[in-house]
Amino acid sequence: MAIVYIADQGASICKRGDRLQIFKGPQLLRWFHTLDIEQLIIIGNIALTTQAATYLLKNRIDTVFLSYYGKYKGRLIGEFGKNVFLRVKQYKYLEDDANRNCLAQIYVNAKIDNMNHHLEKRLKRSKTPLIIDSYIKNKAIADKLASAAIPRDVIRGFEGIASKNYFAAFPDLLKNPNFSFNGRNRRPPRDEVNALLSLTYTLLMNQIMTATYISGLDPYVGALHEMVYGRQSLVLDLMEEFRPLIDNLVISLINRREIAPIHFKYNILPDDETESDDLDDDSKLLPVCLSQDGMKIVVTAFAKFINSKFTCTEPSGNWTLKDIFLNQARKLAALFENNNPYQPFLWR
Repeated sequence: MAIVYIADQGASICKRGDRLQIFKGPQLLRWFHTLDIEQLIIIGNIALTTQAATYLLKNRIDTVFLSYYGKYKGRLIGEFGKNVFLRVKQYKYLEDDANRNCLAQIYVNAKIDNMNHHLEKRLKRSKTPLIIDSYIKNKAIADKLASAAIPRDVIRGFEGIASKNYFAAFPDLLKNPNFSFNGRNRRPPRDEVNALLSLTYTLLMNQIMTATYISGLDPYVGALHEMVYGRQSLVLDLMEEFRPLIDNLVISLINRREIAPIHFKYNILPDDETESDDLDDDSKLLPVCLSQDGMKIVVTAFAKFINSKFTCTEPSGNWTLKDIFLNQARKLAALFENNNPYQPFLWR
């Protein structure tokens, strides 16, 4: 079963028999057998006919809408997970402050471990002072987090420091002179690297969100991220241990020159796809975004990446990244239901 991304701006999706057909004007761009589709991800200004929407709902094909500029807009959901008993146990478990602290510490420890594994991989090719310094500082933070139980506010502080250390090494991770990095920025991203990171994090968020729905969890109630109206805190929690893998994907796209400056557009006037936090406060323009060709390159690379295999210890074996997302969500469900210890994904 495939995850299908549609990013052809101005296209429309129609149903013909057991096929979904993608038209741009009178031209048929391509079609898919609906039996082959696990998830449909619609990016940007693309129309969906009523017949197609009804068919997708009836056949429970998860259909996700993202803005062209990398924001999650919503999804077609026929019915929320029926396991209300699991969600009640989730709420009860996360009401306990000690449980939330413990889980938050596990998430951040795994994130820092995976950030350091990413740096370690890069150190084999380039032993620069920036990368070595970031690695050593974050190893010290990881050791502190592993030594004793720590309050959640302190855990978040350590996570912020570790992320700052990690991104400080990015200029030396980039080997393509056409790209530079002067720190993480977002809402809106102000350079090409940050635009790529924001988009790929959104794609990751969608996959984690799907895993939480399949597992019957409430995506809005988490441990590390506070509950805020409209924030999918559990999804953001689970994302943390996978962010360094996505960073690796972005850096690889740049260093292999699969993505280039010609794949970006700059200082774009707002349109129906933009939101207020996409725009620069002063100019009221969108500083940088991918062109349609660039979007296709990134989306294709991401789809390939989540279908690549990684080694896991629990459950043991080689699993696709997409399946690992689901495994991690199910581990959380087992924690909430049966108090089974949650084991994070450690990249090896």
